[in-house]
Order: sequence, then C-alpha cells, then structure tokens
Amino acid sequence: MSVLSKRPASGQTAAVNRDSILEATVQLLGRGVSYAEVSVAAIAAEASISRPTFYAYFVDKRDLILALGARFERRTHVAADAWLELRDDDLHSTLRGVLEAFRGDHATLRAIVEASTYDPEVAVFWREFHARFIEAVVERASELTPDRPAGAIRADAFALVWMTQRSLAEHLDAPQVEDEDLLAALVRLWRSVLPEITAGA
Repeated sequence: MSVLSKRPASGQTAAVNRDSILEATVQLLGRGVSYAEVSVAAIAAEASISRPTFYAYFVDKRDLILALGARFERRTHVAADAWLELRDDDLHSTLRGVLEAFRGDHATLRAIVEASTYDPEVAVFWREFHARFIEAVVERASELTPDRPAGAIRADAFALVWMTQRSLAEHLDAPQVEDEDLLAALVRLWRSVLPEITAGA
C-alpha cells in the first residue's frame, strides 16, 4: 500500500506528503542521477506513491525543482541572515554556515544549477536567489566606502556573490583544498571590498 494517501490532503498532512516527495527526489539525485534524467515515475516509485498522487502536489517537475529551490533558499538564509540583515559582521562564520548549508543540500544545489541552464523559470529563481546577497553587499559597501561609484560597488557585489557560490559548489563537487583554506581565501577577497567593521564604528 502507498505510504501516502492518493487523495489530496490538507494542512499538516499535505506538508508531510510534499516533504516526502521532495526527499524522494533528493535521494534519487544523491545517487548521481541528473535532474533531467529523473522521471516522475521514478520519483513516485521512490516515494511509494502513484503518479496521480505526485500530480496532486506538484504541477510538473519544474514545480518540484522550484519547491526544492525554495527549501534550499530558506536553509541557506538561516546561515546568512544575520549578515544579510547587517546584524553581524563575522564573514568567516557566515561563509562557513553557507558552505555547510550547501553541503547539506548538495544534491539540490546541483539540480538547481543544472535546471537553471535550460529552464527559464528556474534561471529566474536562481538569479533572484543571488540578488538578495548582492543587495546586501551593495548596502554594506555603500555605507563603508561612500565615495566609490555606485556602478563599481554593484559590479563588485555581483562578482563576489556569484564567485562565492560557484567556488563553494565546485569545492563540494571536486574538492582541491581544505575547507578552512577556501574560506580564508574567500574572506580575503570579500574584505578587499568590505573592510571589517571596527568596534564603535
């Protein structure tokens, strides 16, 4: 018997059912299968549900990857929110937290990056994911270096955020250095744009 009801559920039960489908997808991705190769039938089988049950919760695979993306975004922001909201200036701890969030959702990260190359809606989601970080860097840099041109500040922010995401993702895929060495390198690069805030500043 299916572990999920074949009828659309509501409230807490629906949330649990959706999470079960998300986890089944992550399990498949974790075995090295690309997102393009994962079928709804395979996801349904992994979750012990029928195809109609899958479609009771997700319109299609795009809807599914966007749900995975939203969950990935929430988890990443837990690690970065204090820095993003200007409540903390500890770059090393923030970057460490983001790396661990990426590591915990590595399969999802790889799937989002993959899908963003061929699905316009996923590409939009992925750019918006980075945009919040970019805006936080722009805000900090504008306060710390008010004499710099706005265009230069935004260019630095764009480069730092996308470079960091790609570096962390590649590090998880095929590590060539130790975590701490990579984090130290990233902190040095970030501090070249965002000087450390001194006490009382």
